[in-house]
Amino acid sequence: MHNEKSPKIAPKTDATSRAGASTKAGRPVNANPEQQRQNIIRAALAAFSQTGFAGTSLRRIAQQAGVAHGLIRHYFQGKEELFHSAADYLFGEMARPLLQAAEQVGTDDPVRQLTVQVRAYVRMSARLPYMAGFLMQAGLDGGEHFDYVIETYVKPLQALSLVPFRKAVDQGLMRDMNPDFVFLIATHAAMAPFANAALRNALADANSDDAAQIDEYADTLIKVLLEGALTDKYRLQQQQS
Repeated sequence: MHNEKSPKIAPKTDATSRAGASTKAGRPVNANPEQQRQNIIRAALAAFSQTGFAGTSLRRIAQQAGVAHGLIRHYFQGKEELFHSAADYLFGEMARPLLQAAEQVGTDDPVRQLTVQVRAYVRMSARLPYMAGFLMQAGLDGGEHFDYVIETYVKPLQALSLVPFRKAVDQGLMRDMNPDFVFLIATHAAMAPFANAALRNALADANSDDAAQIDEYADTLIKVLLEGALTDKYRLQQQQS
């Protein structure tokens, strides 16, 4: 976002350096370390999004990753470090397109910034369907893992995402509504259909691999969100432009 001092979204600890530091001797000579590590992280995300931290075992993650159980400890010290690395990966992948989207338009058009941002959320949710389940399970578990995710990633992302909304309200272009509710509505609506593929396909016959359908959903969400939020002042400006 141009000329804005954005909240820090980067993780407090670097997952790559943590994983590298925990690598032990004895890793298979012909293995591709980075590929194996990524496979383990993606398997961990799937497991954590389904059964949470407490309900997930390293053995289950190894089975989903298609690696030997003991191999996980060549890359991670244990389940705790793997959870943090999985969160680092997931939210890093989430933040990147959102920040790129924010750079596409200038700060003098906050409504346009919001529409670009919502579209990026939708596309990201289609690409990372684990997001909703990961957050839900972390919330159900509660405690330090939930606190880590919220304080390290979600709150900074929330603060950054609401910058254009607050600007639009200040300029009289959008109605003054609870910004935290706006963030919850927008992000949950963006994630929901991709988190439950069976329900989405049953009700909307939609394909999360179809870029055109993903953008059609984003267009629909943007229209729904903005219809009740935009002021007459904004609509008048659009007519005169």
